[in-house]
Amino acid sequence: MNKLIILAGLPGTGKSFYEKNYIKEEHVTISSDEIRLKITGSYDKMCPDMSIVYNKMIEEVNELFQKGNNTVVLDSTFLDETRRLYFLDRIKNADYIELVMLHVSIDTILKRNHRRIKEKWVPEDVIKEMATRYKRPSNIEEKRYNLIKEIDFE
Repeated sequence: MNKLIILAGLPGTGKSFYEKNYIKEEHVTISSDEIRLKITGSYDKMCPDMSIVYNKMIEEVNELFQKGNNTVVLDSTFLDETRRLYFLDRIKNADYIELVMLHVSIDTILKRNHRRIKEKWVPEDVIKEMATRYKRPSNIEEKRYNLIKEIDFE
């Protein structure tokens, strides 16, 4: 069975922490930060066209799923339905799809942001703007998942 776990949340919500400490089954993690690092050479450089990063993530998932019997964790912000559906529409051969939405107060996120390595710091105004776009799935999107977990990760 090919299982896809999508970790969604603002920078500093604990997506990577969740992956390392709560996903017990053997899995491969594909992180937008790590793909961006490979492409640009630095965590703090953004690609002018982030679809390059997203398409590389999708390509890697599809290669793993083509082999069969893999669990893949996608670690990115996945703030809104448009982004999540972009991935869901392009990933092939997923037998089970889980969305994990991590929720943390903006104050906690801002504190955690500066505990990350400096290259991964996100400007406060950017985090606050991102928070306005972080949305639950619509009824239509919900039907695309086998399970949706919403976790308060203070």
